[in-house]
Amino acid sequence: MVQESIFSDRLWFSDRANQPEDNSPDYSLGYLTENSLVFYHHSQAQYIKLEDIVGVFPGDLAENIDPAYFHLKAYPLVELSGWFGLGKKQHRRLKTYHFACPNTEVRSRWIRAIQNLIRGLPIDSQTPAVKHRLQIFLNPISGKKKGRIIFEQIRPLLDHSHLEYTLTETTRPGQIKDTLSQIDLSEIDGIILVGGDGSIHEAINGLMHRSDWQTAILKPIGIIPAGTGNGLAKTLLEISGEPEDPVSAAFLIVKSIAQGKYRPLDIAKIEQNGQIYYSFLSFSWGIISDVDIESEKLRFLGSLRTDIYALMRILKLRSYSGIFSYLPANLSEPDAIAAAKTECQPFDRCPICSFDNAQTLEADRQVWPVIQDNFVLIWAMNISYATHNIKAAPYAHLSDGNMDIILVRKGISKFNLLLAFLKSARGQHLSLPGIEFYRVRGFRLEPLTPQGILAVDGEKVEYLPITMEVKRGLARVISP
Repeated sequence: MVQESIFSDRLWFSDRANQPEDNSPDYSLGYLTENSLVFYHHSQAQYIKLEDIVGVFPGDLAENIDPAYFHLKAYPLVELSGWFGLGKKQHRRLKTYHFACPNTEVRSRWIRAIQNLIRGLPIDSQTPAVKHRLQIFLNPISGKKKGRIIFEQIRPLLDHSHLEYTLTETTRPGQIKDTLSQIDLSEIDGIILVGGDGSIHEAINGLMHRSDWQTAILKPIGIIPAGTGNGLAKTLLEISGEPEDPVSAAFLIVKSIAQGKYRPLDIAKIEQNGQIYYSFLSFSWGIISDVDIESEKLRFLGSLRTDIYALMRILKLRSYSGIFSYLPANLSEPDAIAAAKTECQPFDRCPICSFDNAQTLEADRQVWPVIQDNFVLIWAMNISYATHNIKAAPYAHLSDGNMDIILVRKGISKFNLLLAFLKSARGQHLSLPGIEFYRVRGFRLEPLTPQGILAVDGEKVEYLPITMEVKRGLARVISP
């Protein structure tokens, strides 16, 4: 289907920057559609997807010299084969296109038109391009300690995207939280974290512990996966249809920033022993928190440590006595059924996240359902992925005001528990015998066993009664 032209002017493609192929280039009529730049090379029509373009820049030649050049920086998806040609994965790779125009006036029209379209503006908009200012935090010891290498992979993309940024490399735990609790947020337009879920946890709590937290928490956050788990990064990439790698994550960030696309993210308020803190990812008790925390002693095994330790804990299964009470999701029955079977989508297409569902936790706690039993695990998930390879809550939504609870009681067979762990990679575990699923607005857990581990966002907290309340859409993440 041929798309209608919305802009056209004289344009000449060059294989090399500022190097004419002959002394009298033939300026054919190039044009823009809503989705593509169309130009001619060797009499053949060529197309560049506008969604792949991150920046357009004038050439290096003096302004008064014709022809007038400009360059496009694009990151199209390319398909790469795995070892021995087996398995194919998509990645985004830099591609530079060089163009010439008859004069600087024509070039200016092309640059303005392309910039407007990649910013999501009308083709004839006169709104000047503004460089967004970002504060980037790089955690060099997160995950496999490849934060610096990952940043160098994404640096060219950032530099090609009309952005300004300040890079801060962290030197101690808590530095991101401390910095964001104090800095002047009016000087930045967004926060980028090159790290893992622990870095995100710090950022959220730093923003929420400010005196101006109501506006501070609205500062959009972007994530470049460089940790062990990378649950939120994986969730956002899957929702947006992007490959799972740092360059694709950076591409998603710069494209969303250019068009001002930020989506709300639920935050859970946690109260425990007089302390208040905040969670964006998960709460766990039982085998999940045991594996997360106790497997640290097997860190030398890398990513295999959690798999090996989970198998050990299944073979020697523990259970924990406790009282779990919860406030069910505030959805009508048809909506609840739909929500339980629908995965999250980009915000403007997600009927659950965008559903106007006013929520309050002031309901009489005496009507909260109560479960007192011996538990193998209680796992509360705010988003789909607990880690990049565990889709613990396949039907969780980023901003529906609820948490998805996976609950397993004592008595489940070890075979079914092992099967649940294996099937959780694809989110296919919820229908197994012994796996219970609840969608809640808040809950309270009182452990009755003297020892155990509670973990919030993968971090160990005190082993005391804990209450969580979901704050719908409180934070902002850089994502469509």
